Amino acid sequence: MSKLLACDLDGTLFYPKQVGRCISKRNVRFLRRWIDAGNKLVLITSRSLEFVERLKKEIERPFDVMACTSAQTVHEGELVRHLWMSNSELEKVFQQIDEKYKPLGYLLSAEGHPCVVYNTKRAKLFFQIFYHMWYWGQFKYREPCETSNELFIDLMKNGKVYKVMTFFGLGKKKGTLSKEINKELRDNFPEIESSWSLIVNELTPKGCNKGEGLEHYCNVTKISADDVYVIGDSGNDIAMFQKFHEHSYCMSHAYPSVKKYAKYTVSRVYKLDKLVLKGEK
Repeated sequence: MSKLLACDLDGTLFYPKQVGRCISKRNVRFLRRWIDAGNKLVLITSRSLEFVERLKKEIERPFDVMACTSAQTVHEGELVRHLWMSNSELEKVFQQIDEKYKPLGYLLSAEGHPCVVYNTKRAKLFFQIFYHMWYWGQFKYREPCETSNELFIDLMKNGKVYKVMTFFGLGKKKGTLSKEINKELRDNFPEIESSWSLIVNELTPKGCNKGEGLEHYCNVTKISADDVYVIGDSGNDIAMFQKFHEHSYCMSHAYPSVKKYAKYTVSRVYKLDKLVLKGEK
């Protein structure tokens, strides 16, 4: 019976980071062996569909994609899930976050616009400089990005928005704040999914968390939950750790508050070669 591996990208498949490529050679070799053995791979990430498509050149094997935390799901080249948030509901969330928590900036992914950044007046010059230095230092991991407050607001009101991320700053306190805000948004806005990852909050359409998204994917592809293996490292991976707990793996460098939800920990994705592909304990 073939198995399905649902693999997160940042902090997981992209760990450790490379300079000239996105995925380490060891991880690539494992993925190829996994697929060549008759198993399936789906990359599940908050990144845009346009970005994930670029990974085909590195993996050189067929795989499916669940982008924007499953708002856009592609199976065998066909878009089998395409969801976006209510514009009116999104504006309410945006207003509450901006007035109450005063983040430094926002990022959204929408139809035709994989990455649009909004800088608030609270984003001091040094933060904007830091952001641009960080962005250009991403090398292969960099997504095409537009910085335009006007475009951001227009898409919030009229566009098909798949994901919105809020940035509160750097440091452990900001990470704690992000986690607390996530709980409040879940209570106040049940029609929109909210999750947290390090120092950011992530908003997606209702049902577009990695757990429910992967469950929908399994229903479409007729894959049994018993044959699903999941691996990730951050707060937005918790939903799939819970939904597919029996074969759940968390990266060993993840926060303890995330690791506790997975059944196993692993230091690298390619370690699954022995643990899963070859059946060793």
